[in-house]
Amino acid sequence: MQSTIPHCLLPILSDHPLVFADAGAAGGIHGRWSKLSGGLMVLGFEPDSREFRRLPKRDDYVWINAALGDREAEVTLLVTRHQTNTSLLSPNRGVVDRIYQNPGDFDVIKEVMVACTTLDAACQSAGIKASALKADTQGTELAILRGAQRCLQETLVSVELEVEFIQLYRDQPLFPDVDVFMRDHGFMLVDLGNLLCHKWSRSSNLGGRKGQLLAADALYLRSPDGLRKVLSSSRNKLELFAHYWAVCAAYGYIDLAYELSLEYLDSDWITQEVAKGIKEWVDGAARNSAVLPIRGRGRIASWLRKLADNVEPRHHSLWINTLGNE
Repeated sequence: MQSTIPHCLLPILSDHPLVFADAGAAGGIHGRWSKLSGGLMVLGFEPDSREFRRLPKRDDYVWINAALGDREAEVTLLVTRHQTNTSLLSPNRGVVDRIYQNPGDFDVIKEVMVACTTLDAACQSAGIKASALKADTQGTELAILRGAQRCLQETLVSVELEVEFIQLYRDQPLFPDVDVFMRDHGFMLVDLGNLLCHKWSRSSNLGGRKGQLLAADALYLRSPDGLRKVLSSSRNKLELFAHYWAVCAAYGYIDLAYELSLEYLDSDWITQEVAKGIKEWVDGAARNSAVLPIRGRGRIASWLRKLADNVEPRHHSLWINTLGNE
């Protein structure tokens, strides 16, 4: 099976590992990042001491027991009955009580003062540069982005965010606010996955399997113009180029990596070895991806999807579509 990352880029990733910043690191990082093997370093943030103690200890992982936000300060962490609802923001009881069958999961059982830092400050303190960011922090994702201005301008090539379409927490920014911010900073929306649909509390057995769309995971990658801008000012162009390809491979969007790389194969900072290696990789990918045409494949796929919809049990909540091409 052909590697999703051209072999010519592996030595670059080995010498200059991609730094993956994970805000809300409970449960550890997603398995997709294992594709990078020795080309990855993790910088994780987890303010909840319960989850922080469970995080794996490895030489290439740096965990910080702090919240990530838009300032360095002491902040109040609202610890909820169900850990995944813990946030720096107060639950919006008017919405939560109406929608959830178990609204008690959002009950604040204690308030804890925790340290808060910014991604820019954490990277400067550790002497590293983050190329990829994931933030799943129950409503404070936009604040985290505002505290990562330098990273957004200089080094970040991918951002994965949990976004909401309804205010589950008081005064939380919603998807349109986040999307405008990301576009203004040279990123494009590539994928929406793990769509969370909820039926209202008294009608979970009525209608189809989907309820109201509450939240999703949004994947942003540098747009063509955004990548061109960050590369033009970077002192480490080849390293940044390799990191862009690596995150595309991790999420399964190697087609985007190749499309955007075409613009730079003749640049003076691209070595002949890298340019040749990418062209050889593309030739191999074209041969390996050839699929024999089979009549009726589309109809069969449509029938199987309908069958799955009909036999899947009806639940109060439903997650649809994983993030990425995996």
